[in-house]
Amino acid sequence: MPLVGGKILLKDAIKNKYAVPAFGVVNLEGAKAAILAAEELNAPIILQTTEGGINYAGHEELAAIIIACAKKAKIPVAVHLDHGRDIKYHQKSLELGYTSLMIDGSTLSFKENIEITNKVRNLIKNENITLEAEIGIIGGKEDDIEEDNDHFTKVEDAIKFIDNTNIDMLAIACGTSHGFYCKEPKINFDLIKEISSKGKVPLVLHGGTGIPLEQISKAVSAGIRKANFDSELKKAIISGILEYMDKNPEAFDLRKIFQVGINKAKEIAKEKIKAVGADNKNWLK
Repeated sequence: MPLVGGKILLKDAIKNKYAVPAFGVVNLEGAKAAILAAEELNAPIILQTTEGGINYAGHEELAAIIIACAKKAKIPVAVHLDHGRDIKYHQKSLELGYTSLMIDGSTLSFKENIEITNKVRNLIKNENITLEAEIGIIGGKEDDIEEDNDHFTKVEDAIKFIDNTNIDMLAIACGTSHGFYCKEPKINFDLIKEISSKGKVPLVLHGGTGIPLEQISKAVSAGIRKANFDSELKKAIISGILEYMDKNPEAFDLRKIFQVGINKAKEIAKEKIKAVGADNKNWLK
């Protein structure tokens, strides 16, 4: 039963200096693509859902998909609530068996962000469940939320936030953006290094889609221990399906049609797994 607590994944990533790849999921196809990629590369991963994905598919339904896939996997998998802003999503996620949570209070005042983070921490009774929070605002479009500008995380704010909460991971604004990039991102690697060294808490890279692979690897070397990927895999599934239907316009067997999309997304996921150094880090064997 390879469904594991987030802390177990994080502990190994810290020890061996790689990042756990976290893939956004809204359906069975996305979950299968991520797990197939991880199994081929013998890598631990995280499957994560957002409030928007939950509203689309249903919380119970989506949880059933990702947890069932995790339990059958040959590699360790954690299931994570990403960008949870409403506490009711955290409560329900814990009831359904999620093993990691992210409270996103980044648009609140600094004081309010600390308060809501500590409220979610108090909900967690299992010591192996991780809590992630965010400081600074990461631009672009994530789920149903869109931000026009980045607000880089300040080192002093990160340290103060860590000191006043009991978080396990901190997502920082360091030059990445959610969704697809209009121009090449410029990641502030020095900022990652400084917060990592002073904060003593594993850092999370959001907005991993479209970042050149060498920049992802460099961010991991600077201190990133969890890296999120979402839009690019979803686009790959759609692209694969469209290509298949263009060549086979009379096709109707969803199993064959969707499998092409899964296979295409799987290859993208494998690139990300290698970039964060998680390949061959399956500690179950």
